[in-house]
Amino acid sequence: MKKTPEVSATVVRAIKVVNYLNEVPSPQGVSEISKALGLSSTIVHRLLATLKSEGMVFQDPRTKLYTLGPIFLDYANKIITEVPIAPVIEPWLIKLRDVTGETTGFYVPNGQVRVCVLEYESQQEIRRSVGVGKRLPLQAGASGRAILSFQSEDLQERILGSVSPDERNSIRKLLDETRANGFAINEEEISANVSALSAPVFDQHHRIIGALSISGPSFRWNRKTMESFIPILIDSTEEITKSFT
Repeated sequence: MKKTPEVSATVVRAIKVVNYLNEVPSPQGVSEISKALGLSSTIVHRLLATLKSEGMVFQDPRTKLYTLGPIFLDYANKIITEVPIAPVIEPWLIKLRDVTGETTGFYVPNGQVRVCVLEYESQQEIRRSVGVGKRLPLQAGASGRAILSFQSEDLQERILGSVSPDERNSIRKLLDETRANGFAINEEEISANVSALSAPVFDQHHRIIGALSISGPSFRWNRKTMESFIPILIDSTEEITKSFT
């Protein structure tokens, strides 16, 4: 008779809380987490207190809402520095930065957001800076669309369900354009005076793993100046994909 492996129900519940906080785009309260996971408020409160004591969740002292804790930045940095993908992508980020003179970065999907995991800042005095570990929405910005355009329809619908109908239609058109063109552009969409050009990166099975981004101040980096660099960006993402085969 096959022996059933021992599983801690408490640990499983704690993992579900962490995963939930990772997937939602905003801080959450005990009642919201309890309802979403089908757990009692008492259990959720006890789990959050334990996770908070270990630095795995953070509670805003003003709103009393919870988000993932800062310890996950340490985990992310360790994964990025040790995972094989970083040495493959970094040379292309440096090359693109040097060719364009602008800041380059690599973003990966994480639930309903994207995270900047690698960045090489422009060496010019006025430059764009994002910051490794920065979380941004998937439905906004060039890198977000470069990723979301090639993810499942279920995830797209889940994310677009949180915006107004007019905005939803507008984003869908931009996602269609991104899929057709193979790249995305935004001009001052998220931050004033900042524009970006981004293209998706796939693995050898054509599964989206992230996006390369080139961003800079709009007076210097805009739709007109970006055009001549689109081919080199696309070539870079294609070469990265080839390196996985």
